Amino acid sequence: MSKKKHSSKDNPKLHASKKPLDKAKPAFPGKEKKLSAKKKIPSSPPVPIINRVMEIGIILVAVGCPLLFSIWSKNNFLLPKRTYAESILVVLFGIYLIKVVEDGKFNLVKSDLWYPLAAFMGVMFISLVHSISLYLSLLDLADFLAYFLTLFLTINFIRTYTQRNRVFWSLVAVCLISSTYAVCQFYNIEFKFWARQGGRGNIFSTFGNPNRYSGFVGGVLPAMIGYFLISRGIRKYILGYIIPLTYTGMMMTFTRGALMGLGVSFIVMLLLLVRFYGLNFFKRYRYRLLYLIAIFVVITGIFSTENPINVSHLTVAQRAASAAAGKETSVRQRIMIWRIGLLMFKDHPIIGQGIGTFKYHYLNYQGKFFENPANKNLINLAVWAREAHNEYVQILAETGILGFLCWMWLLFTFFRGRYISFKEEREKEDYLLPHLGLTMGALVILVHATVSFPLHIIPNGILLFLLMGLAALPSKLEGTYEKL
Repeated sequence: MSKKKHSSKDNPKLHASKKPLDKAKPAFPGKEKKLSAKKKIPSSPPVPIINRVMEIGIILVAVGCPLLFSIWSKNNFLLPKRTYAESILVVLFGIYLIKVVEDGKFNLVKSDLWYPLAAFMGVMFISLVHSISLYLSLLDLADFLAYFLTLFLTINFIRTYTQRNRVFWSLVAVCLISSTYAVCQFYNIEFKFWARQGGRGNIFSTFGNPNRYSGFVGGVLPAMIGYFLISRGIRKYILGYIIPLTYTGMMMTFTRGALMGLGVSFIVMLLLLVRFYGLNFFKRYRYRLLYLIAIFVVITGIFSTENPINVSHLTVAQRAASAAAGKETSVRQRIMIWRIGLLMFKDHPIIGQGIGTFKYHYLNYQGKFFENPANKNLINLAVWAREAHNEYVQILAETGILGFLCWMWLLFTFFRGRYISFKEEREKEDYLLPHLGLTMGALVILVHATVSFPLHIIPNGILLFLLMGLAALPSKLEGTYEKL
């Protein structure tokens, strides 16, 4: 009797073994689960081509403007930097206008800075009514328009964390290059193709003057600290090297205004961190904070005393003491210049003498200042001042009370808006710390502006408005947050 053959229908095991090919088990257990989990990670939306173009342009300005110089022009620094930066910004604005015409609409990212910025710019144009030299006014107006364009393009076209971080790292690269050169100059290691420029200690880096260099890198330093606290991997070590290098370069210039701005920004930063996190923050970041405290204390100590490393005859303590005593010629001279600037303001208190005309009127008002018998003892301080060495006094003299109020409105709106953002981000330190560092960088420049004129130095002015723009970006940018 022959055996009956079993078909697949009669054999349940054989039937069960025939499974669709796409439902077969993966060759590597667990791989399927990883792939499915990967799909759940939200990806950043594609960045429009115009945003990429604007980002490249902003980075070119941020890097090229502070580093560029020319040995073939009468002024090795200011003129080449101004021409380079303003040319790129004009091209970027032209591209933006073409985009507006093509789209048939004017897109403007919402920001609390637009109204005070427009008001300040409007008052500058109104001040031209009293300008005695339209040429001088237009030169200064071009610089301020470059600053406004920097802020405008940054807020409108930097839309992702990756973009913001790339702009930040471009500024870090500038600090690395310029600070390395400054340290070399301090120890008399110099290029041979030009004569040494003037300035304290002959340290001018790629800026032409120690005050300009220290004011710029001082503005980037708090941002580097904010990023350093949350950075991981190789980036942490890169910032851990560049931060002390940059601070060393600043100390070698003995620039009191920039160091004062840096000190104020550090105090405000610490107060805000205590306000939002209490002492738990210092416990969580104790090793990195101890490292920062150690390098700042050691570097400050080295340049506060005479020793083999500090080859200069100056010390920070001597510079601070002479400024506090008020007997140093440069300090007394600046106070006199501020008083003369206020005389200009009194003659045209509403809309000022006209943007850019401080240098034109200065000698005339200095003569009026010395006509007062009470000021005769200051005749040895007579000088032709092109700037007021105090941006707030110069804005008051050139644009009147209207310009000054609009400028203070802009600053108040900026810091108020950032404080509100900090409160929203307090639960996410990876968001808040870079944001806080960028804001404190702007504060360094604004404090320095009380004894100097960074708004009349194109790299420093652009840096201020770039930092303001990066800090004023929305708390939650598009796409996923990029861990550093």
